[in-house]
Order: sequence, then C-alpha cells, then structure tokens
Amino acid sequence: MHSFLVYLQMAPIEQQPSVASLLLQLDLLVEPRKTSIYRDEAIDSIIEALKRKEFPLCQVIALETLSSLTGRLNTSGEPITELWLLKIAGVYQQNDISEDEEGAGISIDVMEANMEEETKAMSVWEKRIAFVLCNHERGAIFKALEECFMSKSMEITKSCLVVTTWLIFILKSLPDTGMRVIASQCFLDHFLVILESSNNMEEKVLVTLALKSLFSDPDLNKGLVAYAKRIYKPLRKLKRYSSLVAETLKEIMNLPSVDTSEVWSCVELFEIDSNSNGEVLSLCHLKGRLFSGHSDGTIKVWDVGKRGWQLVQEVHEHLKAVTCLHIPPSSDKLYSSSLDKTIRIWKTDPEIHRLLVYDMKEPVKCLTANASIVCFSSQGTGAKGSQEAHKKSPQESTVKNQQAEVDMKKYTSTIFYSGTRKLLGKQTIHALCIQDGILFAGGSSVDGLLGR
Repeated sequence: MHSFLVYLQMAPIEQQPSVASLLLQLDLLVEPRKTSIYRDEAIDSIIEALKRKEFPLCQVIALETLSSLTGRLNTSGEPITELWLLKIAGVYQQNDISEDEEGAGISIDVMEANMEEETKAMSVWEKRIAFVLCNHERGAIFKALEECFMSKSMEITKSCLVVTTWLIFILKSLPDTGMRVIASQCFLDHFLVILESSNNMEEKVLVTLALKSLFSDPDLNKGLVAYAKRIYKPLRKLKRYSSLVAETLKEIMNLPSVDTSEVWSCVELFEIDSNSNGEVLSLCHLKGRLFSGHSDGTIKVWDVGKRGWQLVQEVHEHLKAVTCLHIPPSSDKLYSSSLDKTIRIWKTDPEIHRLLVYDMKEPVKCLTANASIVCFSSQGTGAKGSQEAHKKSPQESTVKNQQAEVDMKKYTSTIFYSGTRKLLGKQTIHALCIQDGILFAGGSSVDGLLGR
C-alpha cells in the first residue's frame, strides 16, 4: 500500500485513477472501518481527475474507475453497472449482451445469476465503497461529478449519469449522514434537464431511478414537491418502458403537498391496441361515441359508455391516412379528410354512412365546419372555404355528386365545389377551427384568425 501511495504521487495523470482504485480497494480490505491516509489520498486523486476539464480523457478514465469499483463486471472485467441499474428499473433488454475475451455473448441475466449469491440486491462491498466515496470531505465526490455533468462530451455526461445514479441508489440503503440532501442540491437540476430534453430512453430511466431514490428520503419531499409537475409529465411517456416509472408516478401523486388535480386530472385511462390499423391521427366525439381516424385510412366507431369501450363499426373507404375528423356543433354529420385527396361527408346515426365524396387536387391535411361553411387546408398554402356543401340534401346524392364533379373543373385554384374561396393567402396551415363565426388558423409561419 505504501508503494502504491508513492507511485500514485508520481504517476502520469492518466494512470492516477487506476492506481488510486487499487489503493482504495486494498485499504478497504485491510481496515474498512477506520480512517486512513491511503484512502484519503486515493479518493482525493479520483476527485481531482474528475475535475480536469482541460483533460477530458482523464475524466473518462476516472468515471470508468468509479464504475469498476461497483464490482458489477462481466467476464472480461468491463463494468455492467448501467445494465444492472436498468434491470433494477424494470427495463428488460433481451438483445443487450456483453462479450467475453473470446467473443462469446453472455447475457446480463446469466451474469446476474452467477453473481446472485455475492451481490443479491446490494452487496456489502458496494455499500462500503459508496459510503466512503460519498462521505469523503462531506460529499466532495458529488461536486466533482456535477462538473462532469457540464461537460460538452456526451460520453462523459452519460458515464457521469450512470455513476451518479449508482451512488444515489446505494445511498438509499445506507445510514443517513446528510449526503442525500447534498446529492439533490448538486444533481436535481441536471436530472430535470435530462428528463425534459434527452431523446435517450435509457438516460431518462436512469434519472427516474435516481429521483425515486431521493424521494425515499422524507426530508427531501418538501424540496422536491416544487418539481412534481415538471417530473410527472415526461415520466408519463416512459411508463411503458419501465415498471419503475409507474411506481415513481404513484409516489409523486401520494406526496401530501401535491395537488393531484394540478398534475393530472385523468380519472380513468383506457389503452386500446390499434396497431393493425396504424397510428391514430384524429379523434372526435358525439353522443357517447368516439370516432377515430387511422393512418391506413380506417375510420372506427367506439361506444365509450360506462360499460367500457367497445368497437361497434369500422369503415375502410379512404385509401390513405385519415388526417382529420370533424363534427360541427348542433350537427350529426361527420366530415373526414385524407391524404387520398378526398373529403367525405358521413351520416352518423345509427351508423356512419357516406353521403358525399369530393375529390381534391392535393392531399387534405385538416378541415373544420359549421352550419354554413366548410374550411380546409391541403399540402399547398392557405385555407379554402365553401358554402356549397350545405346546400345539398342527403337525398341529392349518396354517391359521388355528378354536378359537383362538373363544377370542380371550373375552379383551378381549389378544386372543391362551386362557391369555394381562398383564405389567409399563402400561409401554410396545420390546424383550423370555427367558433362563433370566426375562423381560427394555426400554421408554421402564422397564428391568426379570420372573421366572416
């Protein structure tokens, strides 16, 4: 140990974290409960390496050293701390394997089974390592890791997240010495940024595991309750990826200071698999029935009564995605637009039945209507409106209207039916809504309204 200490003080900076790791492990094997100059020098060396912003390679080596200290290694000696943490969080990655020196794939499940007797939930060694690292100089390791979070290197920030999550997770099972409070002060803002902005599901799950560990401390509830709204929204999107996320959502909602109506007002959630018809692109509701438009052109009718949701009808007339469904106020007519360059009008009682079909020059992205006008937008620019549709009775045509077909040839700017007018000029429109005689339009370059 003395030889290691001397070499540590003279070694090149890229070798210091590895030497410090050996010295620290030997010290904990000899005198785990007593303070030691060897231990202090080793931890100080690792912390200094983490702070070397001008030498990112040294930071990477220090983070790899900390990951190795967990004792979670594969047969090649590579850390599997991240995979272990993800498994704790309920993320089962069937295809993720680590290779041994000869290239044979070894699943984490096999490795965990082999080490189960030694490690179980948390090994004595992990607790010992985490305790001395966290309590050294009152959480100095946390402040050093916080600097790594601010690195521009994605490799450094990801490794830092793994190490930080591991330390906080182990802290949960250790005697409280105030380190969880210090950890929350150093990392909470960084965790929230990752949770709200990262596109990596695994990073978000690791943050969730760390936050859940912090929530386990009653003293931190008052500090974290202020972040409940920011935490809850991104976690809802992770629910299907990790069983831990659902548990964390419940814990947030059970905090005494959280007003559940402010966070989430859903009384009951129905999840129905519609993969066979692609994505749901549009919804509208009328008299206890929900109409859904799908990416394969299907329109479905659901009974959403008190007995639960039931599929009562499917229509497969649109040839491409149904982009919008709309039922005007005080009406029972359903309007549908589609990428197949048509707008269709349907009767909804007792079942949906097609009344009219209007061919367009371009795919239709959105539409809206009231008792006197229909407005729509295609892939082109602007919105168009017409009063002609409301002049025809259902008896005039239950198939494609021949007179409308003739009229469309006269209107090269729109091709809808006679009486069509252009609205809002050359703006690209993504959403339309009519309310109280006013047309509201939202697009990529304008948010506006047009009065009639």
